[in-house]
Amino acid sequence: MKEKPQPPLGLDMPFDEALARFIGTAPSELPDSLQKERRPKPPPKDADEKDPEAPA
Repeated sequence: MKEKPQPPLGLDMPFDEALARFIGTAPSELPDSLQKERRPKPPPKDADEKDPEAPA
């Protein structure tokens, strides 16, 4: 049996206030489960190599 999809998330505050709160949140204030692991950035690709997923 199919479940009904959940309604879209709604906020009871203006968008600019919600964005300011989101931007102003320090990563250290987040619970450990929400913090991303620090991973090293992958090395840059050489310009000579073609990316098979890149559009032609």
